[in-house]
Amino acid sequence: MTGPGRPRVPALCALLLLALTACAATPTAHREVAGAAVPPAVETPRPTGPPPAPGALPPVPPADTPSPRTTTGPPTSPRFPPRVPTTATRPGSPTRTPAAPDAPATPTRKPSAKAPEKPTGTARPTGTTLRIGSWSARVVRGGQEEVDACRDAVQWAGPDLGTENGYALRTAVVVGHDFCGFGQLATLPIGTEVTVETPRALLRYRVYARHLTPGRGAPAHGLYWGDLTLQSCVGPDTGFTYLTRV
Repeated sequence: MTGPGRPRVPALCALLLLALTACAATPTAHREVAGAAVPPAVETPRPTGPPPAPGALPPVPPADTPSPRTTTGPPTSPRFPPRVPTTATRPGSPTRTPAAPDAPATPTRKPSAKAPEKPTGTARPTGTTLRIGSWSARVVRGGQEEVDACRDAVQWAGPDLGTENGYALRTAVVVGHDFCGFGQLATLPIGTEVTVETPRALLRYRVYARHLTPGRGAPAHGLYWGDLTLQSCVGPDTGFTYLTRV
């Protein structure tokens, strides 16, 4: 029994014994405090490797890297903005369909030029040509200007060659300067044959006489005879050759 003034020693000993018993008890998976379940403490795993050297920095955990994205275009530099295609269509504008390329034209084969047909006969000349052996000259109608041009033998007077008539005093006269290469017109031997090709026919003449008059360019009045008269200067004189058509 205890009096009112004496401490309660047995009760205190009982409480102390209960506390020691609780401390010595094996820890359970969880404790209940005031009727609530308390989860067990999670212990931090200790590193299994060698201890870090003094003064070394602790390892930095790797940062979470996002998964790589799949890009369809070329990578762009951070310094330059990406190019905008010039053919991009505006929002809301109709898309223009490119026109189909024209089909290549099929080359058409041009008809080959037909070769000109060969003439069946001898082609007639378009002008008039005087021939003496291997020498020849074109004959044109004209006056003193054409004679002085020294290009052609000139029919000075008379009807067209082939229509002359010496018996009716219709004589064709062909002249040329000796310094132009026509001097032989006045020096042909008698019996020489001369041919004249015209667009109408091939004419043949034969020399039957010659005449020489003093002076270069002397008057020829009354000195044109036969069917054809050839005239040229011979040195200081003027010579004439007379021909008849055969």
